[in-house]
Amino acid sequence: MKRLFALTLCLFVLAGCSGGERPYTTADATKLVEAGVFDGEMAIIESSVVPLLYGIEPDSLVEYISYQAVNTAVSADEVTVLVLKDEDSARRAEEACRARVESQIENCRLYSPGAIPNLEAAQISRVGSTVLMAVGDPQRLPAALRELRE
Repeated sequence: MKRLFALTLCLFVLAGCSGGERPYTTADATKLVEAGVFDGEMAIIESSVVPLLYGIEPDSLVEYISYQAVNTAVSADEVTVLVLKDEDSARRAEEACRARVESQIENCRLYSPGAIPNLEAAQISRVGSTVLMAVGDPQRLPAALRELRE
């Protein structure tokens, strides 16, 4: 009986250590767009383009959605949620999102320097086998992300 209790206690402790955060969903991206934390009008990126845009193997993706500012000459805002087949794929996708932001910063230096503060404040987060990347208003985006997670 003591062993069963000890095993149960260990399972509860391990569950607590996992962070308990729920994975991201594609609905989260839509909620952020509706929250108004992005500059201007946002449009869904065609699904066949998303793996190419982020440099992610298509067969590692289970589900995904990505919105981007319609006027990319003025705004680099975007939000993407990637649901991947496993945590290794999610780690690679998280790094791909970081690389995308760095690439966007370099590109914007030439044609849209006003977008750089939003890119520098990009939010990239991985929970389990999901990744969320958001580039938006640095003043409003963190609060919207906190609300999303509550």
